[in-house]
Amino acid sequence: MASTKVERLNEDIKRELISIVSQMKDPRLDCFLTIMRVETAPDLTNAKVHISVLEGDQACEDAIKALKKGQGFIRGELSKRLHIKRSPEFTFVKDEGAAYAQKINEILRDINKNDN
Repeated sequence: MASTKVERLNEDIKRELISIVSQMKDPRLDCFLTIMRVETAPDLTNAKVHISVLEGDQACEDAIKALKKGQGFIRGELSKRLHIKRSPEFTFVKDEGAAYAQKINEILRDINKNDN
């Protein structure tokens, strides 16, 4: 289990990433992109960023490519905003949580229709 310090840092990184990504001008990021969670390694060198895009798998892959390309800018901005000496290397991955929740909601909606 992560320490309280790392958990706090994860939330701070998530908050700042949301702000930084919203300011980026890459057209591949003009989708409904949500940063679901950040998992930082205990040594603070690496962080896995889980993202979700509602427009589909291709839009998510494009957004991940854009985020990877802009990683230098993101890390620089994050260092300035959080006043940290070194920001972690990011790995951007697709989060299936939102799609899974949507699928469960559709199943429950179908069950309710059948009951009525």
